[in-house]
Amino acid sequence: MKNFKSVIVLLAATFIVACSGYQYYAIQSSKASFNKYRTFAWLPVPDTPGHVSDLVDEKIKEAVTAGLEKRGLALQSARPDLLVRYSVQVKDRTRIYNYPTYVYGPGISYRGVTRDRNGRYFYYNFNRPFPVFVANDIVEMPYSEGTLIIDLIERRNHQVIWRGYGSGDVDDRQRAIQDIPEGVEGILNKMPIAPVHK
Repeated sequence: MKNFKSVIVLLAATFIVACSGYQYYAIQSSKASFNKYRTFAWLPVPDTPGHVSDLVDEKIKEAVTAGLEKRGLALQSARPDLLVRYSVQVKDRTRIYNYPTYVYGPGISYRGVTRDRNGRYFYYNFNRPFPVFVANDIVEMPYSEGTLIIDLIERRNHQVIWRGYGSGDVDDRQRAIQDIPEGVEGILNKMPIAPVHK
């Protein structure tokens, strides 16, 4: 019974994790005038321990570049208006699930009289067991949370004018890589520049 309950808890938690999407946030400078920016270029990603692979780096840059171009900005290496950089953070976290446990006591007998559609009376009698709360089952489930951070920096004064975040579960690495375009678009949707429809 205990093993069966553990399997149910695990399946429920997996379903919740699988259905949960990414969370997006952004902060921007009050001094930035986004309508004046026309071009951008990439800053090199710092070579730090745990840095993403070259293929993931390429996928992130392709998605961000496409998203910025969709918003009317052009990639230009010579004297761009904006400099773009990104970083990735992965942290180990724990979810705690609290499940109440019940046992069922002896049945309560219900008796009564009612009428059917034709107006005839009949008697009924049935038993219903009632649940009794006995304890809480606490289940801890570890997971990894990944955060992608995108910065837009004004080249002339080297000030960050906008920072966007996207966070979500990354236990399934293959799915996390496939979700990069969706995650990047969710972050860029927080920009004060709407996509340009051509």
